[in-house]
Amino acid sequence: MTIRDTEYCSMISGRICIGLSFIALAMQVSSAMAEVFTYPALRTTQASDPEQSLLTNTQPTAIVYGSADIGAFVPVIEAFQQENPFIGVEYHQLQTLEMYDITQSQRANGEANADLIISSSMDLQMKLANDGYATAYQSSETDALPHWARWRNEAFAVTQEPAVIAYNREFFRENELEPPRTREDFISLLVNHDELFSEKVTTYDIERSGVGFLFLARDERFFPGIWDFVRTLGQAKVKLYSNTSPMLEKIASGQVVLGYNLLGSYAETFNQRNQNLGVILPDDFIVVYSRIAIIPRGARNPNLGGRFLDFMLSIKGQSVLQNEGNFNPVRSDVPPSTFSSLIFDRYGERVRSFPVGPGLLVYLDQAKRQRFLRRWQDALLNRR
Repeated sequence: MTIRDTEYCSMISGRICIGLSFIALAMQVSSAMAEVFTYPALRTTQASDPEQSLLTNTQPTAIVYGSADIGAFVPVIEAFQQENPFIGVEYHQLQTLEMYDITQSQRANGEANADLIISSSMDLQMKLANDGYATAYQSSETDALPHWARWRNEAFAVTQEPAVIAYNREFFRENELEPPRTREDFISLLVNHDELFSEKVTTYDIERSGVGFLFLARDERFFPGIWDFVRTLGQAKVKLYSNTSPMLEKIASGQVVLGYNLLGSYAETFNQRNQNLGVILPDDFIVVYSRIAIIPRGARNPNLGGRFLDFMLSIKGQSVLQNEGNFNPVRSDVPPSTFSSLIFDRYGERVRSFPVGPGLLVYLDQAKRQRFLRRWQDALLNRR
């Protein structure tokens, strides 16, 4: 049986649940996670200020819903406010499924929505846009995006982030082992050292993590041995988590020693603070996903949403995202970091990205999703 980070398993009598709705279950788990962070305007707006027309009939505060950890996102907020000192920012850190549900319910109830929504669940964000929940927006900054990164001027990729392997350097050094650099290496390592790695491996619980689901679904397309891989994880009594941060912390501390498909932006940032955490870009192929931003219909002030979006997509905004949070830029004219260059220059042909568009909706087909989750459950429990 796999080990999970909450009492989720006990809710279903020790077994993995397939009868409950994916979204309803995830909402129960995530609803207590919302946090609000307020950043007042650096200057008080006066009637004579040129920004006044932008803020007519509204508070000078941009309301942003986002799934990024505030620690990683606050540099963007601060840089935005340096260029827009009259505008405050209220950042609601939400789980992606909660964000999706709130957006729908606010529209249904005729309530004002956020000015901008930035989600790491590409499929859910694309569904909102496809179902008419996004306002069209076009500017010189959105026009600077590559074609794959925008859809109908309604959905915009703002980052590129790889799935990586993370490991505990001290553990591998003491045991004179090389960390795995491909998925086949990963399987071989766990099979050949089963006792050493028992309960020492971690990955996303794809039933509660939208990005974890997307990463594994992409793996299935490009790696024929993915279900043997998952069976090997099950045999190793893999520990499953819905968020990246606890996995990185446990790997660095040695509570677990090896992680698969972890979010590279967070892993690289953590690595810069804790050298005991190693980060590997898989040599066989790299799955890269993007956070998608939309300006919702019914936004309190869509002009403010557009202003914040334009900053994130500007050369300066993309540089801040990259340099402060290791969120690799979408624009090709942004000077790349070492991490970004490694991904797209060294591994270019082996990068497997998600284009922004209706193709992402295939991951929300409930029949297909349930089949995929059932196969995941069977593989973890080593049922054929």
